[in-house]
Amino acid sequence: MRKNFNEIYNNLLNNFLSSSLLKIKEEVLKTKNKLMLDLISALTDLIEDKIKNNYASYIAFLLTILQSIKPIIDKPPEIRITFNSKDFSYFSGNMNKIEKIFTNKVKLIKSEKEFTGGFVCVLTAGNISYNYTIENQLKRNITIIEITFSKIFSDFEADVKNLENKYIQFIQNQKLAINDYLKDYE
Repeated sequence: MRKNFNEIYNNLLNNFLSSSLLKIKEEVLKTKNKLMLDLISALTDLIEDKIKNNYASYIAFLLTILQSIKPIIDKPPEIRITFNSKDFSYFSGNMNKIEKIFTNKVKLIKSEKEFTGGFVCVLTAGNISYNYTIENQLKRNITIIEITFSKIFSDFEADVKNLENKYIQFIQNQKLAINDYLKDYE
């Protein structure tokens, strides 16, 4: 009977241990993913603030990027550049800044979908497209962001692993304690 009770008790402890560790790992992963999304959102907000607070430097940055991709996209018959509403308004009134960069005709388009900043550039021939929106740049660099984030988060993961080990030791101690306790009732 003691052996049967001990076996049932150990199975319950093992199930509880497995279930608890799984829940802990799920919560840690869920928290990590939420923090990663919050980080991307905070980065986007920070970039948006930087653009707002120093719009002239941002415009200079866009013109520098356009200049750098000129050899790739300055092809006939026409270059289409899509901007968010604010940048579209600015460049519509300052078209000469873009026309100075390109030798081919440039058409500005106001995006139907708002984005933080940057642009999408497409050749009318349709064979070359360049998406330099802030959102796309964040997506392109998500791996670097995740690696950096994981390095920061790894300290926390070590603490969670330490907690898991203590919990496993607690369960082991409970198994030993029940054996000692049941010996008194033989």
